[in-house]
Amino acid sequence: MRWLSLKTLFAGFLRNRHFRRHFRRLMLFESLQHTTVSRSVPPGLAQTLVAMAKCDPEAALNQLNSEQNGLSETQVEEVRKESGFNEIEHEKPLP
Repeated sequence: MRWLSLKTLFAGFLRNRHFRRHFRRLMLFESLQHTTVSRSVPPGLAQTLVAMAKCDPEAALNQLNSEQNGLSETQVEEVRKESGFNEIEHEKPLP
C-alpha cells in the first residue's frame, strides 16, 4: 500500500512540475519491487571459475588460447569476427 502511495505522490509531483518528460521510465519503480534477476552463479560457470582459479597461470592461459602479453592482432580480429566489439549498449540520452 505504501509503495503505491509513494508512486502516486511522485507521479503527481512530476506532473505538477512538468518534469514528466525527464522521467519517462516510471516502470523503474515496478522493476525495483518485482525483480526477476537471479543473483546466483550458474553451477557450470561456478565450477569453471573455481577450476581456473586453482590452476597455474600458464595452464589458464593455454585454456583461454591467450599469452602472457595478451592476444595478437590476428587473434583479436578473429575474436571480433566471432563475437563483435566489447561494447555495452547504452540508452539514447534524453534531449
